[in-house]
Amino acid sequence: MPYRAAVASPQAEQDPKDPLGLLCRPVARRFSVVGYLGSTSVAHIYRAIHQIMERPCFLKITPSEQGVPDSLRREAAAAGKTNHAAVLRLYDAGFKDGYAYLAQEWSDGPSLRTIMNQGADVSVPDLLGLGLQLLDALCALHSAGLCLRAFDPERILVPTVNGRYSLRLFDLSRIANQGEQLARESAAETKAATGFKVRSTRYMAPEEIQDKAAEPRSDLYSFGVLLCEMITGEYPYATKGKGPMAYVVSHLKDEVRPLAFTGKPELPGDLPGIVRRLLAKNPTDRFESAEACRRALEDLIVPDMVRLNVPGRRQNLEAWRTRVKNGIRDTRPPFGLE
Repeated sequence: MPYRAAVASPQAEQDPKDPLGLLCRPVARRFSVVGYLGSTSVAHIYRAIHQIMERPCFLKITPSEQGVPDSLRREAAAAGKTNHAAVLRLYDAGFKDGYAYLAQEWSDGPSLRTIMNQGADVSVPDLLGLGLQLLDALCALHSAGLCLRAFDPERILVPTVNGRYSLRLFDLSRIANQGEQLARESAAETKAATGFKVRSTRYMAPEEIQDKAAEPRSDLYSFGVLLCEMITGEYPYATKGKGPMAYVVSHLKDEVRPLAFTGKPELPGDLPGIVRRLLAKNPTDRFESAEACRRALEDLIVPDMVRLNVPGRRQNLEAWRTRVKNGIRDTRPPFGLE
């Protein structure tokens, strides 16, 4: 049977369950589209089967008349140059029959937002573990000269691997080269798309709002906002009003609210200090690198896990010991845990 391109007619009414009309059709001669997942401001997201590799994958695809858009090209380049477990592997990218596409490794599991919304059902050690995994990914990205610039929990997947949460960065469309000057995203881009959410001002560093060049310490600020939400369940600022501009004002002018860590003995006592340092308005007042922040967080977590070494928590302690000894590059286990 000859191959026929699955190009949706622009005049046809879009099916919200298949806006590009690709279900059960081949794409680029190698992908069988089997399900629609949602969309971002950049592309529609489908579940597909790579016919040659016989593997499921995410297929990010958008109609295009001028080849691969910069956003997809940037994401493909970042996935191709970063070898880290949290970054979904790139299978293919290109332009064919009026579509630009990017195919990435499939990952099951809920979004980080879903995990955060479970509240007390998710343990503090598990949440801190996810925080360390994200810092570890930032170390890899920054070493490759990249800044993530996307910390919305809807963009991060958390599958369970061997009974443990394992973080995956689903969307790299906002990634930037360090030192690169990017046009400021419009406030309209905070609008939720179908099933996914595009980048919002909620996690932007002050210097990003001011349209300064991308730098690793901006990622650390965004990480601080997310970490505070993960651990306390609250946004670090008492925003006045609603909408994207309320977040902009908070990032530029407001002081961090008192962090609601009291009454939680499982939390390291100095964790608020780390969060406040991450949320410094001046980038030079933050940690000098993601690696430095990761070490500081480990230095808090491991001693406190020892302090909480009661029968119900010994499994968590052993997991931390294993991770600190073997799972993180160049980390020396403190307090004689070798």
